[in-house]
Amino acid sequence: MAVLSVEKIHIVVHKSIKDNFLKNLQKEGLVHITELKESTSRSSENLTRINDALTQLSGYKKRGLLETFIKIKKPINFKEFENSVQSYNYEKTVAELEQIKKEKEQSEVLLRSLIDDISILSPWTPIKYDINLLKSFKQTEAIPCIIPSEEIGEEIMEKIADIPHSFETINTVGSVSYYIFFIKKEQGAQLRSRLIENECEIVGFKDLTGIPAKTITTLKQRVEQTKNRIGELQKKETELSKELSKLEVTCDHITNQDKKEEIAGTLPETTRTTNVIGWIKKRNLKRLDVLVKKAGLAVYDKIEPEPDEKPPIALTNPKWSRPYETLIKLYSMPDPKEFDPTPFVAIFFPLFFALCITDAIYGIFLILFSMYLLKKVAGDRSLIWIILMGGILTIFTGAMVGGWAGDLFELIGFEPLVQFRRSLILFDPLTNPMIFIGIALGLGFIHMLLGIGIEVVDSMKNKEYGQAIFANLTWFILLPSIILYFTAFSSSIPGKMILEILMWLCITGIIVASHPEGKPQLLDQGIWAVIVFLLWVGLTKPGLAMVFKIDYQIQIPKEIYYFIIPLLIFEFTRLNEAKKVLGKLAWGLYNFYGISGYLGVVLSYVRLMALGMVTGVIAIAINKIAWMMIEVPVVGVALAILILIPSHLFNIAINALGGFIHTMRLHYIEFFGRFYAGGGKPFKPFGFETKYVEIE
Repeated sequence: MAVLSVEKIHIVVHKSIKDNFLKNLQKEGLVHITELKESTSRSSENLTRINDALTQLSGYKKRGLLETFIKIKKPINFKEFENSVQSYNYEKTVAELEQIKKEKEQSEVLLRSLIDDISILSPWTPIKYDINLLKSFKQTEAIPCIIPSEEIGEEIMEKIADIPHSFETINTVGSVSYYIFFIKKEQGAQLRSRLIENECEIVGFKDLTGIPAKTITTLKQRVEQTKNRIGELQKKETELSKELSKLEVTCDHITNQDKKEEIAGTLPETTRTTNVIGWIKKRNLKRLDVLVKKAGLAVYDKIEPEPDEKPPIALTNPKWSRPYETLIKLYSMPDPKEFDPTPFVAIFFPLFFALCITDAIYGIFLILFSMYLLKKVAGDRSLIWIILMGGILTIFTGAMVGGWAGDLFELIGFEPLVQFRRSLILFDPLTNPMIFIGIALGLGFIHMLLGIGIEVVDSMKNKEYGQAIFANLTWFILLPSIILYFTAFSSSIPGKMILEILMWLCITGIIVASHPEGKPQLLDQGIWAVIVFLLWVGLTKPGLAMVFKIDYQIQIPKEIYYFIIPLLIFEFTRLNEAKKVLGKLAWGLYNFYGISGYLGVVLSYVRLMALGMVTGVIAIAINKIAWMMIEVPVVGVALAILILIPSHLFNIAINALGGFIHTMRLHYIEFFGRFYAGGGKPFKPFGFETKYVEIE
């Protein structure tokens, strides 16, 4: 419910125990280390090799449907984690995998080369002599050539008629012909040029030798041998994939070892000591005392932060609201001077989420799904708890509007279910949508007022009393007063009189003093407040009578308005001071124009109703389609079930996602926009960070 107090500390450790002390400090996870020398972060060779090995084996990892969407860490106790490197010869496994990878790559390159050679030689199998002979002529050059069509072949023969040559037709496959041209070596380049210009392909047999048919047979044998070798390597790799979980633990262990060594290398040092400077939660100082005393050659002291230095932010909240800290961190940690909004998010977030779904069966499904995830997932399960709480409230919002997988109970026709649904329903949003709109707008108004109220408290706490009263408290009073004036107290004369006074004072305060810039004399500001007050009442009175057909209950005598003239004359004799107030008035009028913005904020909460109704309408449509299938003979019931289950699951997934996103939007933009700037630096103690395992 608040930002935890932290202290800046300076620990001095003798170099002889530096490594052991940092190891224990990392294990405890107490200190957010700040002052480090600049260094280039890079992974050790061992870590790089293990990561490469894990990438190599990643295809063998068995992943369930759940792991496709959620990273599931394996729980492990600290002792097992600490001994993972000593008890397991990871270097042997990694070396074997590297050798397999190297040989596989070589074999695959060879295989592609052999297949290419076979494809080159295949059309030339009619040749019954060693193709190497084509390169052995002293005065004659042999040019193997592929002619793509008969038409091109005829054209080529005409175009090379002036060059003395002979040729042999080796093969024809479809429209493609395979020729060998024989020509004197000094005219070879000319013939090649003519052939290429006419879309022919000159064939180079590379280092291939022998009679093509026999050579192909030999190459095919080598292809089979290479494939067999790749298969053997694949089997070895599959066998080594059993070591995957051990490699993951080792990877996390070495990652944290490297992190410790990196920190150790960047800590400021003297000839004999190492200095650890950072922040610690006040409540953890006793644990640090124990750690320092146990180390022996170490001491620490609290130090004052730099004048412009902001402490890192650590949050503390009750257990029921702690999961919602994740949403705060996702947005931005609060500034040290700001209020932690986590408890309020914990109240409104699941409520808004539930209103976006409004189906009790869907709520039950979300609860069961969340409970399943809680058993499967180790580590930070905040998001799962958020879904669970949303699911619980969804049961109530669903029952309130009669949403039980849409209208499924009515379609089934089982009387106890129908009566149960009807006994809990408060209103039907399809026939009475205005009630739902009223609930959404009412919650939005309360949510917005709460944000303004928090800003009042924040400003008071930071001794910004002017901002607290005139820029926030005025709105906090004015907005509900306007609503009460036209609703609850519309027929109460005393109530309306009190509300009129409150509204006039608030509006005057907003216009005269809500802008923080400028510091006019209190006398001048008071005089202009009286002028604005009288002008507002005098000018708005005829407008209210014309538009709303109402009149103020408090009637100010006309003679009072004449006091505006001497007040203005007095202010113009103090023109320098009057200018300061007029500047604030201009900004104050602009701030008062922001009342339309508050209307827009409240209206944005109508999305809760829209999303809730969409979920229900889609569910009803799914049921109607499924019930149409029931009429199909023999397989009708099976078809209906096949439609109902996946369709409702899809409806749950898409609307839960939509509800979550829009609820986040209402908090991040509409709620936080009233009071929350963020920008705090999160408290990240030097400790263990893992990718594959969760240390218990």
